[in-house]
Amino acid sequence: MNDTAHKEKVCREEACAEQWEQLPPQVREHSGSFTYCPFCANEMIIRCSACGEELMDDKYHYCPWCGAHFAD
Repeated sequence: MNDTAHKEKVCREEACAEQWEQLPPQVREHSGSFTYCPFCANEMIIRCSACGEELMDDKYHYCPWCGAHFAD
């Protein structure tokens, strides 16, 4: 089993990653409340910070792909 991880809300489109990186940290910290990506309008997804796999339920305590424990 892996170490502690966290759930990240991200855009599934790789083309948006560079634009997200250019956002100021104070804007990025609020991205967890976004429903849609401000750059492509696709729905945001939740993924494991340890392995990057998409999570189907945000209530998981452990990643079903890599076994990492999600810190609260």
